[in-house]
Amino acid sequence: MLRHKRLILGSVILFIGIMLTGQSALAGAAMTVTGSCKTANQATLEVMITPGYKVDWIEIYRANQADGEYQLIATDDIYVWEDPEEWMWDGYEEPDYTYTDPTPLPPYQNYYYRVMVYQTQESEEYDEAVVPKTLVDSVDVTVYITGAGPLIQSGVRSGKNNAKLSWTQVPDADGYMIYCLTDMDDKGNMIYPDTDDESKYTLVKQIDSNAVLSATFKKLTNSVTYTYRIYAFKYIDGVPVKSVSSPVKSIPMDYYAYASEPYEQKVKRAFGSEKKMKKNFAKESKARKQMKTIKIKVWDFKNGKNGKKITKTKYLTVNKRLAPTIQQIFKEIYNSKEKQVIHDIGCYSYRTGEHMYGLAIDVNPNENYMIDGKKILSGRFWKPKKNKYSIPNDSEFVRIMNRYGFLRGDWGDRKDYMHFSYFGT
Repeated sequence: MLRHKRLILGSVILFIGIMLTGQSALAGAAMTVTGSCKTANQATLEVMITPGYKVDWIEIYRANQADGEYQLIATDDIYVWEDPEEWMWDGYEEPDYTYTDPTPLPPYQNYYYRVMVYQTQESEEYDEAVVPKTLVDSVDVTVYITGAGPLIQSGVRSGKNNAKLSWTQVPDADGYMIYCLTDMDDKGNMIYPDTDDESKYTLVKQIDSNAVLSATFKKLTNSVTYTYRIYAFKYIDGVPVKSVSSPVKSIPMDYYAYASEPYEQKVKRAFGSEKKMKKNFAKESKARKQMKTIKIKVWDFKNGKNGKKITKTKYLTVNKRLAPTIQQIFKEIYNSKEKQVIHDIGCYSYRTGEHMYGLAIDVNPNENYMIDGKKILSGRFWKPKKNKYSIPNDSEFVRIMNRYGFLRGDWGDRKDYMHFSYFGT
């Protein structure tokens, strides 16, 4: 019963927004019917049978006006029954029955559907066409039909951190709305959003012109993937009504290294190829030629280990192919509100591990120790609540590092809190 109350409340909200969304949902005792326009000029009905009700026949009717005559447009033999004692609801369930009206309907108007479900009487004495059936429930639902949306012709990264979109023209549109979804939350953490869920997207640009068919978004965040949907819209009684969505287009900001970068791409970015990696790092003299010393600004205490923070300059020898990325990382760290203090930092050292490739960065090693279980292998301690040089795991510093693909050393019992590496080793 609780599920039904929730669905009824949601149905009312959806029905109020029908002109803007093209979707409505209504519930009877035995079923809930959701009507929407997922494909241009077509209505789709999704039927959910309430647990405890048994149905095995469905009829669907359509009317062109609210008080018009309903015409039977489809029948189907179905069987749905769920034991209410065994049924559990986790907030989402696939519809028990889905029907898409094959008739192309004119856009920007309502169409009215009636869904009726029955329980039939099984008997060999009756012909299939005249099998007695008992009506279980009947639900009327209104679907607002919308027109075709545009197609995204091109979606690419432009420059270092811009995205450029272009799309096809929709002849009768008054303009276009561009919506976006990213894989980073408000705190800078990487997430895995459902790009199929249109409700998760945010309007980022409205264009009140049919002739403008491109848009550029600037100063986007490196490592973040921006997924776009574009709708045409038409003003109906002063209200902008959206078309069906364009297919989505995802644009990763990948000028610099980024968190979800595939291994093969990392190898290409850092070395050119695995063959070049082996060749160019076989000897220290060769490895040194693959390095570049960069200058970075950091925050540190003016006197001792607390008090006023001031800008200091550090020099860091790193893999020359990753130098632009590492330069950008520390630019963001320096400009962040956190102002993480750094008094000791290093990268390249011709020894085992990623330091040999200039791809591992050690930050404040004394205050961010390396341990194996309870055994200290390097450094003295890690006390992020007491010592400002100890870097917390939930810090902006770590999030920025992670966003550019540099992971903190954490391998089970062995933890290297000073260590941030490109390949995670």
